[in-house]
Amino acid sequence: MEFPVMLFEEIISRLPEGIIIMDKARTILFMNESAQNMTGWKKGERVPYCAYCQQRMTSTDEDFCIMTADDPIPFFYSNLAVSSGEEKFEMSLKKIMHEKEKFFFLRLSRPVKNENSEKAKFHELLVQETMLAQEAERKRIARELHDHIGQSVYSIFLGLEGIRNHLDHERYENHLDNMVNVMDRTLSDIKRMTKSLRPDTLNHLGIKDALREAVVDWMELYRIEIELELDIEGEEHFDREKIFQFFRILQEGVRNAVMHGEASQISIELKSFGSQVFFYIYDNGKGFDTLIGKSGGLGLRHMYERSRILGGDIRWSSKEGGPTKVDGYVSIEKVDGG
Repeated sequence: MEFPVMLFEEIISRLPEGIIIMDKARTILFMNESAQNMTGWKKGERVPYCAYCQQRMTSTDEDFCIMTADDPIPFFYSNLAVSSGEEKFEMSLKKIMHEKEKFFFLRLSRPVKNENSEKAKFHELLVQETMLAQEAERKRIARELHDHIGQSVYSIFLGLEGIRNHLDHERYENHLDNMVNVMDRTLSDIKRMTKSLRPDTLNHLGIKDALREAVVDWMELYRIEIELELDIEGEEHFDREKIFQFFRILQEGVRNAVMHGEASQISIELKSFGSQVFFYIYDNGKGFDTLIGKSGGLGLRHMYERSRILGGDIRWSSKEGGPTKVDGYVSIEKVDGG
């Protein structure tokens, strides 16, 4: 017995989730009642890109929609423009081939609170507290390095220079020169470690100037080329601690590209849009299997957790042999009254 097509259409129309079928131009060919009620869209209109995908930095042959990739993510949270303004949805997309034509099956649902979502929220809060504690500890260690260890090493450095005029033997002068050079390198290492632990420039210069300075440091430290493009407005509205968390995402992204991907060139692009900052990191390294990397890479998990804490998301696109592309977004504006 064949399943009646009319009954199938009636079932789809009654589903609580929004169901949309669209062509490759994103034109709506079919939508059920739930999708109409959620969005206010109509058959024949084009489905807009979500707020995240509108700001994605893509290659010339790549679609803006992150869910149309060859290796698509199972579901995605983002804001969509609807008739009443903008709303956040959980979305999933499936590609359908019919008579050599490509169609897409889009599922929409509003985020709901349940036991699992409450557990996820508790997990996020726990991770957030852990990372805040880590930042506080980094700040303390950076201060100890600068105020105590750094000053002590500098005092030794000055003491060595002070006895130079009292030496009259070439052997001891050469020995002193070597010791002074070691002290000089040690001071430079302490300065670099202090900036890595807690980049003080974020407090004084803002994120744009701090990143420009950090890129210079990263290029010197890792002996690589980094291209930085910034299109950011409204720095005065950014929350200081959120900026530090965002900085850690970029810092970890560069470190992963160099230490694990063996990249020699990295491109970083940032763009603000409303309350969000979108970021893009591209490297020419050897790449990795994203399924294995995201499940086992501690650095990638930290980047993901920080992005979620900042009200955003992050995605990796890579393969064995490279290259690797990271794109995501965060919200680092101050909350009202903050």
